Amino acid sequence: MYKRTLVSLALIGVAATVHAQSSVTLYGAVDLALEYQTVRTGSTFAVNGKESFTQIGMKSGTQAASRWGIKGVEDLGNGLKANFVYESGINATTGASSGFKRRSTLGLSSQSWGALDLGRRSSPGSDAFATIDPFESSYGMANLQMSMGSEFIRYSNMVMYTSPNWNGLTLGAGYSFDTQVGIAKVPASTNQIQPTGAVPFSFETNNRTRAISLAAHYERGPIQLAAIWDRLMAPASLALESSKIDAWVLGATYDFKVVKLHAAYGQQIGGVVNIWETPSDVGMNTGGLGDLTTALFAPGARSQSWMVGLSAPLSERTRVFTSVQQMVPGGSLKTSPIDQLSSQTIASVGVSHSLSRRTGVYAYYAYGNNMAMLNGVKVSTLAVGLRHSF
Repeated sequence: MYKRTLVSLALIGVAATVHAQSSVTLYGAVDLALEYQTVRTGSTFAVNGKESFTQIGMKSGTQAASRWGIKGVEDLGNGLKANFVYESGINATTGASSGFKRRSTLGLSSQSWGALDLGRRSSPGSDAFATIDPFESSYGMANLQMSMGSEFIRYSNMVMYTSPNWNGLTLGAGYSFDTQVGIAKVPASTNQIQPTGAVPFSFETNNRTRAISLAAHYERGPIQLAAIWDRLMAPASLALESSKIDAWVLGATYDFKVVKLHAAYGQQIGGVVNIWETPSDVGMNTGGLGDLTTALFAPGARSQSWMVGLSAPLSERTRVFTSVQQMVPGGSLKTSPIDQLSSQTIASVGVSHSLSRRTGVYAYYAYGNNMAMLNGVKVSTLAVGLRHSF
C-alpha cells in the first residue's frame, strides 16, 4: 500500500511537470490611425477628366498590423519543442477578420539545430530584413516592400528551416509547393497585362506557383547585414514566356548609437513582385499594372531598387526614422503596355513614442512620385495613430 502511494504521487508529479512544460498563449495587436491621403493621377490616368483625389478616415494596422493569434509550445525533452501558430489579420475599423491567413504553422525547434516550420508564414527573407528597413516593414506606403516586393512576402504550403544563431549568423531556407499568390502575365505578342485565371492540370506539382526562398542575417556589434533571394516559378501548364521571377536584395545597418544608418539594394528579373496597389476606389485605368498585389511574369522585364535611411532614439521611449527609396524599371518594362513607365520614388519620415511596454503612439508622412512606376501618379499620406499589443 505504501509503495503504491509513492508510485501514485510520483506519477502525479510527472504529470504536473509535463503540464507545466506545455503552454498556449493568446496574443495580438490593435492599431488604429487617422489618415489623410491625396492621389494625383496625372493626365494619363485621369478619371473623367479629374486628376486629384483626397480622403480622410480611419486606417487599421499602420505601425503594427491589427491581428490576433494563438500560439502553443510543448517541451518534448532533450531541448526539442513542438509548436504551432495560428494568426489572423483584423480590420480594426470594421471588425472584419481575414481568417488565419497571416500565419498557420506547425513545427519543431531546438536551440542546437534550429527550427522547422510547416504551413503558411512569411518568407525567410522577411525575417532576415525585419530590422534593415527603418520603418520595420510597416507604416503603409513608407515601408521597404513598396520598392522591393520580396522584402516581405507570405507563402502557403511552405517547408521552412531556420538555423540556430552561429556567432551572429542566422540562415533560412524555404520551399513552397503552392504559394497561393495571385499572378498575371505579359505575353510578348500582345504586350498587354492579363490575369492568368484558372490554371489547367493543377493536380501536378509543377502546375502550381512554387517558390524557393533563401536568406542570411548577420549581426555583430554595431553592424547588421542581410541577404535574400527568392524565385517564383509559374505553373508549367500556362506555358508563359517568362516562367520565373528572380528577386534578390542586400541590406545593411550601422549603429553609431546616436543615429543608425540603413541601406538596401535589389533587383527583380523576369517580372515584378508585390508592386504597390493603386487605390481601387479612385477608378484609375492603369492597364492592370496598378492592381497587382503579388506577381507579374513578363519576358525581359527587369527592375532595380535602392533605399537609404536613418533612425535615431530621441529618448528611451521616442524614436524617429526616415528613408528615401526608388524602383527603376528596365528591360521590357521600358516598353510596357502602360504609357511611359518611370522610376518610382518615395520619401518618408516617422516618429514613434512608447506610452508603456504594450501601448504607443506614432505619426508618419510619405510622398511618392510615379507610384507603381505609373508616370505622373503622385500619392501623399499623413497618419497619426495609436497601437496596443497584448
